[in-house]
Amino acid sequence: MDTGNEIQVLPEFIANQIAAGEVVQRPESVVKELVENAIDAEASTISVVVRKAGKTLIHVVDNGKGIAKEDLPLAIKRHATSKIHSAEDLHRILTLGFRGEALASIASVAQLEIRSRRRGASTGWRLLSTPNTEPQLEPYQCDEGTQVIVKNLFYNVPARRKFLKSDLTEFRMISETMRKFALGYPDIRFVFYDDDSLVFDLPPGSLLDRIAALFGAEYAESMIAVDWEDHGIRVTGSIGQPDFAKKSRSEQFLFLNQRPIISRQLQHAVYSAYEHLLEEARYPVFVLFLHLDPEQVDVNVHPQKHEVKFEEERTVYAVVRTAVAEALASADLTPRVGFDPKAPFEKLRIQSPQKPAEELLINRITGEVIRPHPATASIPSAKQPPQRTTGSARPASQASFAPFSPPPASGAAASPPLQRSSPRRYLQLHNKYIVVETAEGFALIDQHAAHERILYEKALRAMNREFQYAQKLLFPLRIELPASDLALIKELQPALEKLGFQITFVDDHTIELLSVPQDIPGNREKQALLDMLHYYKEHAVLEYPDQREQLAASFACKAAIKSGDALSDEEVEQLIADLYQCSAPYVCPHGRPTVLEFPLKELDLRFGRTPVPTQESQ
Repeated sequence: MDTGNEIQVLPEFIANQIAAGEVVQRPESVVKELVENAIDAEASTISVVVRKAGKTLIHVVDNGKGIAKEDLPLAIKRHATSKIHSAEDLHRILTLGFRGEALASIASVAQLEIRSRRRGASTGWRLLSTPNTEPQLEPYQCDEGTQVIVKNLFYNVPARRKFLKSDLTEFRMISETMRKFALGYPDIRFVFYDDDSLVFDLPPGSLLDRIAALFGAEYAESMIAVDWEDHGIRVTGSIGQPDFAKKSRSEQFLFLNQRPIISRQLQHAVYSAYEHLLEEARYPVFVLFLHLDPEQVDVNVHPQKHEVKFEEERTVYAVVRTAVAEALASADLTPRVGFDPKAPFEKLRIQSPQKPAEELLINRITGEVIRPHPATASIPSAKQPPQRTTGSARPASQASFAPFSPPPASGAAASPPLQRSSPRRYLQLHNKYIVVETAEGFALIDQHAAHERILYEKALRAMNREFQYAQKLLFPLRIELPASDLALIKELQPALEKLGFQITFVDDHTIELLSVPQDIPGNREKQALLDMLHYYKEHAVLEYPDQREQLAASFACKAAIKSGDALSDEEVEQLIADLYQCSAPYVCPHGRPTVLEFPLKELDLRFGRTPVPTQESQ
């Protein structure tokens, strides 16, 4: 009989690697932990340098109070921390770090070097650490503060390294984390380098200064100040005006005692305060800070420290909602109309894959045709909406679609076409649905979902280079972007160019848009690209494992005609024809139905009639 022990205490280096799986998930996790340590060390300047998206090097430098010689060897031990000293301290956590796991976890999966000099000390010290070896400590001349250098992350855990994303994706995650820190601590100078390229150098200033530096002056001008206190909870920060709302939640930032947190409940509190001020499927922009007694909240919920639990959740919800509602009530929300006086007119290109481009001149502000092409010179009557066209300068209020040619017959078998005969009668219902008479009754088409399916298949065909989808802009459009969005564009650039977005990079903060897909409405080029990026970030990996499919779905969702758009008879007819030519006409790219069919015999039964065979069924 075997009497040997089956339960064993794991060696420390294995336990550290297991713990590292919770704390250090990717290069972004390392940056987050090291910057948090720098903030806790009372640094006024923090510099971060990453190489190969942090896979080969992460270098964080701060001018904080430094680490003493005696504490350096302890710093890389598990559960060694200067942040808490007793169980009672867990109930009043005021620092970002407190578990004492970060440096130990990093040291177990990378080559680690720490250089530090205490304030007022004559010399500094350097600690060199390699996994599963004894660390070396030696004198070192350095500035006051601390430098942490992490090299070759996960080099001794190849399985973990294999699952890291591309450099551009990993860098984008680091950039988003740096952006959160920069917003959360506007009084600290943050310097951020990607290899040798400066991403940003943000001097100390106000929150609005920081918002303007990261997102642009227009963004900062749209913000409304928030400052409210009730029940011992203070809410400060800035919220965006309703007409500046976005189509995703990616620009919503919450801080609890200056700790970045994620809380769907508090996001909903903000959203509910806007009530009927937002359009459908739009989300407010905000940077909000909650200040409350740390004994009323538990931040020790998750290793990443993003999730928190409040002692009085309903009270916190109500205070946040009231703070936002009061700020909105005190703000001037009168809509403002503006335009660029330097470029009131622009050529409109009418183009499809089958026809050469034609040109006319329109007023970009009013949409008035100044010099129409002879073929389109007729003036529509007041009862008939104007014919929509595809071009780079259509009024933003118009939606349009170009004729869609059917996909090649070769390859996988296509879905059977909808059964219908000609001529057909149809009706647009509440500017949302299209009723179409069919051979066996009638069909109800969701115009937005149907157009999504059409554009999705067009986008995939364009990215497969089956036809040219790009439409050149008359004037290149410059767009300033945060570093994370710029990194995402670099990551997606090959697919974006095939889709029709021709982009050049002007500097580390600006791109120039030279062409767009033909179905992007005029004066909507910038917003269409930004909306698509936001949607892609919100839904990436959740729906489509293939990047091109996800990008095509993002484009289709944001470029499709909307529920509520009035369509002319010609547009309704074209939409129906294009949908019937799709390879999968019954569902949109997200799996929602585009068409519902109602048999005539079912209606007859409902009205107590004896079903009469139709001519086609005889």
